[in-house]
Parts: sequence; structure tokens; C-alpha cells
Amino acid sequence: TNQRLGKIPLVLGMPVVICQNFDVEGGVVNGSRGILKKIRYRVNSDGNRQAISCVVHVPDTSNEPMPNLPEHDVVVLADTTDM
Repeated sequence: TNQRLGKIPLVLGMPVVICQNFDVEGGVVNGSRGILKKIRYRVNSDGNRQAISCVVHVPDTSNEPMPNLPEHDVVVLADTTDM
């Protein structure tokens, strides 16, 4: 990350913690732990990749899976933080 704040390398298979309530009823809440399975990127005008969504395997989920996703896999959308 070259010591820059706000830049986190994403590696498939890495453990992640959900930090927003995406689906309270389904169990995808702040503090949920999972494993990163897939990353979707957008390329900005400078040619840099920016993550826009991820698929995370969260074993504690309870709702029906989304179409075309295995059970306990959830989509997490990008969030931004200004520092």
C-alpha cells in the first residue's frame, strides 16, 4: 500500500469483517466474519482499479442465497470514507 491510508490489498481467500448492516434479517451485519471469494473492479480515468463489490462467504447467514450464488455467499458493496 506504500504507506497510504485507505488502501487495503484485497486477496482472494483472506478473512474479512463486515462493518455495515447489509442484511440484518439474513445475518449479514456489522461484525460478521467471512472469507473473500470474488472482487469486481472499476478502472478509473488514471487506470487504477477500484473495488466496487465483493462476494464474501459468511457461514452465519440464514436467508435464501442470491440467484447464481452458493449458500452463505453474499455480495458486499463498496463504501467510501473520507479522512
